Amino acid sequence: MSLTLSLPALSLLDGCAATGEIQQIHALTIKTGVFHQEPSRISAKIIQSCFSTRRPVAADLEYALSLFNRFLRDNDNASFFYNNLIRSHTQRHLYEDALVLFYDMLCCSPHFLPDNFTFPSVLKSCAQLSSLEEGKQIHGLILKTGIAHGDQFVGSSLIHVNALPDEALRLFLHFLLLGLNPDESTLVSGASAISALGLLNLAKGVHGYIIRHRFCLSGVLGTTLIDMHSNCGDIKTAYKIFESLPNKTVEHWTAMIFGFANHGNPKFSLQLFSRMQNSGVEPNYITFLGVLSACNHGGLVVEGLKHFNLMRRIYRINPGIEHYGCLVDLLGRMGHIEEAKMVVESMPMKPGVVIWASLLSACRIHGATETAEFAAQKLIEQEPGYAGSYVLMSDIYARLDRWEDFGRMRKLVEERGLVRYPGLSWIEVDGAVHRFAVGDKYHHRSKEIYRMLEKLEYHLKEHSIEHASKMHTGR
Repeated sequence: MSLTLSLPALSLLDGCAATGEIQQIHALTIKTGVFHQEPSRISAKIIQSCFSTRRPVAADLEYALSLFNRFLRDNDNASFFYNNLIRSHTQRHLYEDALVLFYDMLCCSPHFLPDNFTFPSVLKSCAQLSSLEEGKQIHGLILKTGIAHGDQFVGSSLIHVNALPDEALRLFLHFLLLGLNPDESTLVSGASAISALGLLNLAKGVHGYIIRHRFCLSGVLGTTLIDMHSNCGDIKTAYKIFESLPNKTVEHWTAMIFGFANHGNPKFSLQLFSRMQNSGVEPNYITFLGVLSACNHGGLVVEGLKHFNLMRRIYRINPGIEHYGCLVDLLGRMGHIEEAKMVVESMPMKPGVVIWASLLSACRIHGATETAEFAAQKLIEQEPGYAGSYVLMSDIYARLDRWEDFGRMRKLVEERGLVRYPGLSWIEVDGAVHRFAVGDKYHHRSKEIYRMLEKLEYHLKEHSIEHASKMHTGR
């Protein structure tokens, strides 16, 4: 005899609008004795009702999980219920609980293997938690099972979870070579990886794919394309994409403002911000970060202070540590050391290492020894292992011929075993990526590069002398 015939109320489970209604039907099956006859089948139907008709709430998940743990963990269909529970926890942003369930699936039920329905939710949880190490382990498991080959959703999820742009890009290209068709979300992840690496040729290829397949650029994909071309050095194409968008969102405006700022065009950034205001689109927290970044790049102190105050007083946006960082860096680099220090001391949050390092660097440029020692002390208190603070102070002492203090700083670096890692950069030329470190002499064309730098230095000095001469003579 079927469950529906035994208890007609079970047929109402799919229409339940709240956990309490599901629990009432469950209680009725216990009261009538039906539940004890077939606990696994009834538990399965109750759990399915928690997931089938609407997005489950926390109470549904707790209830479904308790029934699963008691009656269905060793059921032949346990994989199906694990997948539903993992997916539902991910949908409710309970990412750690989703990963715990996945771990339980692997360790406590070894005969239930994860499948192509399991991995997308698990990888999404890793991505949201920035759990790169766990993501790599799960990636290894996927490769062992062979599920990634030919499965669009698993492949797409692998691209999303990779925080390292080169690895994400490798997966994205492999995804395309398999003949799979990326959706908008996958294209955003691939374009973001290309953007982070600054690979212009690949950027053009992805842009062409998006045009050929007529993807809509009105949302996040349009923003990503603007950002990608800007970061790859093609600001003209970025601007063409921006201008082609009929209904520009705040994200589109913000991406273009950042693009002009990073390309050394602060005035264009500020003009664009004015256009944005006139268009009726309201700037947000990130927009003002782009505007302040533009002011910082251009050394526009008056404009920087103006927009910092505009953000607080007109748009009622509380500045974050990033906004304060831009303002401190702007004031410090332009020689307003005391004003920069006052901004730091007035911050409503604790200044981070970056802000103290920015102030210290400005002090070194402008010879503000007293403030430099103050900033260095704060920096060392917060991050004793940060070698940069000792190096910057030793440079300041060397310029002032304070060799005893210089030696003391250098000795501290040696005693504490501090290492200052060199900065790295890369550039794409004719499809090949060239990587460089500070003071690099290992590149196969390093002699040509240094000769060109010497020529540039000579021409800059010559131009500087000529400009000074014209200024002196009044011509």
